[in-house]
Amino acid sequence: MCAFTFADGRRCRLPRPFPNSEYCHHHQRKLRNLREHDDTAHNIALPLIGEVIAPSSLNFAVARLFAAVAEGRISSKTANTLTNLAKVLLKTIPNAQRELLLTARNPACWDDVVRQIYNLPDPDTKSPAHPQNPSDDPEAT
Repeated sequence: MCAFTFADGRRCRLPRPFPNSEYCHHHQRKLRNLREHDDTAHNIALPLIGEVIAPSSLNFAVARLFAAVAEGRISSKTANTLTNLAKVLLKTIPNAQRELLLTARNPACWDDVVRQIYNLPDPDTKSPAHPQNPSDDPEAT
């Protein structure tokens, strides 16, 4: 008998095709498809792993996506969604490259970028740590 167990605890009652098989034909095919989908997703996303995505990495991922669609491993609806996401990523690359060039040329620029991201005050502007009250100032008397 097939070793597949359903979510509610029941087991599949179909016979195994071969004595050394663990699952029936139906569940073998389903599990094989799941593994192939996982492998396909990993294969497409592999060039995009990392904190910065280079244009060549995005191009490589889109080429893998094209191959997966042509081989019928990905539906056209999923491919359309991934293509739209790739367009968004492509639009962000020039700004990321500009930011990287600025920080590489001027390390102080990196501080500005961090201040802008986290909305931190500029250290060049002198703001008193504690606002003074005119009545508290000893020289005002």
